[in-house]
Amino acid sequence: MSYPRRGVCEARLTLESLWAEALREALEPDNTRAPEGIRVTCTASSTRLDCEIRVDCRDSRGILRLRNTMDDLIENAKAALEALEASSSPET
Repeated sequence: MSYPRRGVCEARLTLESLWAEALREALEPDNTRAPEGIRVTCTASSTRLDCEIRVDCRDSRGILRLRNTMDDLIENAKAALEALEASSSPET
């Protein structure tokens, strides 16, 4: 087990999906434009998306920024997954 450096809050999100790489690509634009003090990195394998969020937590707002960033990541992943699934389902 490793521990983040002092003053850094960290959270991880793992999603199992056949769309892991497409999800990573969909989330990438938001992740690269994260505000200062926030770093989001996602990696994908064939069926797994792993995201890590690191936030500067040297003040009391850090944990709230971490929670809000995680909420945004989950919402964006959900929307992207729904769009990917809808685009691949046969029309009825």
